[in-house]
Amino acid sequence: MRLTNRLNLPKSIEAAVRKDPYTRGDANLSVTSMIAPARKRILEIRHGDELTEDVADRIWSLMGQIAHGILERADDEAWCEERLYITRHGWRISGQFDRVLLEGDGLCQDYKLSSTYSIKDGVKSEWEAQANLYRLMLVEHGYRVERLQIVVVLRDWQKSKAKHDANYPQAPVVVMDVALWPAEKTEAYIVERLTAHGKAQHVLPECTPEERWERPAKWALRKDGNKRATSLHDTEAEAVAAQAAAKKPSEMLVEHRPGESIRCADYCSAAPCCSQWAELSRVTRVDFSA
Repeated sequence: MRLTNRLNLPKSIEAAVRKDPYTRGDANLSVTSMIAPARKRILEIRHGDELTEDVADRIWSLMGQIAHGILERADDEAWCEERLYITRHGWRISGQFDRVLLEGDGLCQDYKLSSTYSIKDGVKSEWEAQANLYRLMLVEHGYRVERLQIVVVLRDWQKSKAKHDANYPQAPVVVMDVALWPAEKTEAYIVERLTAHGKAQHVLPECTPEERWERPAKWALRKDGNKRATSLHDTEAEAVAAQAAAKKPSEMLVEHRPGESIRCADYCSAAPCCSQWAELSRVTRVDFSA
């Protein structure tokens, strides 16, 4: 994949992005790539020489590396940033956990630099899977791990919102416990993902709504003349009922807002060569803020 610098950002930033030290090691798949959509991975392999990514789009990834490096440097009680390997069904899989405390019942923590939106529904499914895969690797190498946590640094956290909204994260760092999977569930998940990646080499699958980070369609209630919605609803009937209950129903409009595939639109490097996204992106993108 070719790296561009369309905004002519400082050479130091461009160099830092280019020198990303990440590697999956001597493995067919990393845990990260195994969790990722099989379609995305195969398209990136097939069209790697054609695809481009801009330095500006890698800034948060770079910030994540900086945060990991500082946290690892400061930690004098845990085992940090080690890469382990397991083999399943002919695939060699690698995984690099962030932090493991081996004392007591064993705690494995994974750091994330993310948005407040990303944690609104709790631990994301891919984070849960990733943590449990790391646990399986550690157990297979003789370590006991009975607790899993995700430590999320919120890059867009605002103190003003925390003061006025009790449901908003009350600090820019949130520690989230992760449910422990039985070994059978983890092994079944591995089989499912390896099967998907294996089949994708021959027949390219479509990404699921979950893999596309699909934001579902909504019905918006909007005051005539305003762009911003007064409220958003899952069904037209709910929006119409809200319109009828408004102080001045005649001034309120009900409009359909199509769903949006967030990953495809903003976070998938394979999107430019993806026929599925070409079809999906015919739908006009809209502002979903209420």
